[in-house]
Amino acid sequence: MSDTATDHLERPGPGLGTVQRRRRLRFTLAGASLLLALPFVHSIGPGEGPLHEGLEVLGMGLIAAAILGRSWCALYIGGRKSHEVVATGPYSISRNPLYFFSLIAVFGIGLQTGSIVMGLLAFGLGLAIFYPVILSEEKALARLFGAEYQAYLKRVPRFGPDFALWRDMESIVVHPRRLRRTFLEALPFLLAIPICEAIEKLQDAGHLVPFIRLP
Repeated sequence: MSDTATDHLERPGPGLGTVQRRRRLRFTLAGASLLLALPFVHSIGPGEGPLHEGLEVLGMGLIAAAILGRSWCALYIGGRKSHEVVATGPYSISRNPLYFFSLIAVFGIGLQTGSIVMGLLAFGLGLAIFYPVILSEEKALARLFGAEYQAYLKRVPRFGPDFALWRDMESIVVHPRRLRRTFLEALPFLLAIPICEAIEKLQDAGHLVPFIRLP
């Protein structure tokens, strides 16, 4: 980033708590927008075709990986974000691993339509919704931690991951309540699987008519 630590410290802006509330709101908005769009989209190929089924299975795997990944991140970040610069575990290779895994999940949800294009569009939607919050969060953390966070910005990529930067801790303090909350926040991703399956069955039965067919 081109801004210096002094620029961030002098520039007024929302606090970390406000930014995190915006993150949860945008997280909900991304999921709701995607689910509202799914009834109107169908893949070009047959619903029972191998490509369609393969993309659905891939999407399920990505959703499961994203839920586990977000829980992994919570082990390192839970209760520490507003008190110190977290730069170990997943945060040593990516500044925003929680968002990274959320984007993977959104991509997986898009693939539940059996369309690779829909998966990419869903990923783009998620990125468009999350990116402004990421920038605001980085500015809030720079105001909070100053030069230490500026050094972190220069060292670690925004998304990555850059595995060459991996650093770990000897031990971590687990906050079960925070870990549980992060896990529960990600569970709606799983709900997308039966919802998409139900939408597909309704489309095949003619009860829902998709307006868009994508490869």
